[in-house]
Amino acid sequence: MSSTSQDSSIAANLRDDILRGQYRCGERLPSERDLAERFGVHRSTVREAFKRLEQLGVATIQPGGARVAPLEDASLDIVEHLLALDDPPDPEILDQALEATSAFRAMAARLGTERANASQRERMLSILDAMMAPDLVDEDRVDLVDELSNCFVEASGNMILRLMSRGLRGQRERSTGAFRLTRGTPNHTAVDAHLTSLARAIVSVDGVIASESVYALSCLIRKNVRDQSSIESAPTTPKRPKRPKRPNKSKSVSGAQS
Repeated sequence: MSSTSQDSSIAANLRDDILRGQYRCGERLPSERDLAERFGVHRSTVREAFKRLEQLGVATIQPGGARVAPLEDASLDIVEHLLALDDPPDPEILDQALEATSAFRAMAARLGTERANASQRERMLSILDAMMAPDLVDEDRVDLVDELSNCFVEASGNMILRLMSRGLRGQRERSTGAFRLTRGTPNHTAVDAHLTSLARAIVSVDGVIASESVYALSCLIRKNVRDQSSIESAPTTPKRPKRPKRPNKSKSVSGAQS
């Protein structure tokens, strides 16, 4: 294994230990010497692993060793690791990730609706038509949601919004296991009502209504994910084995008498 792979592996182990609460905020991580012995590597490799943790924002390198940093100060990249920590992922973390994504998409919908040109507007409406198809499967629906969101971002003409969108897309692609729960289908009637409202807003260039419709759709998805998460995380109670029936003594006696 190369030294780069080794320090990456050590950093991943320590990162997950931190995220699971094995090391608390402000607590000192094991020394370079201890970790070098534990993983069978040189101390320089451990030092590189500490640098990776510092870049991620979960640790700070200080005189005397590395200490755990507040999770709130970590970089956005930590989200994918939080989501991948458990299967199914922590429902609260997943819900917060979807909440942030919902707000982002609502803002993109408003700016995109207000600034789109004729061809972009036509593309948005075409995607909405496809999303309302009665035989649409969940995988295709998720892809269309992403495509529509990208259309709004492009039409907004906002470079920062585009960079944020690319970052969120990367997080989603690297966290496919966590976001598989978003593939469930919410209430079709409610979804179609919001999609119709969104289509009207795009035609009338009403960014406020477009934003409200997108956020309402996102809330439906979040609720659906919460419901699925509670089902997946619910403990299963093993069924008790059926007790064998006792033989009917009266019949056996009568049979013997006959």
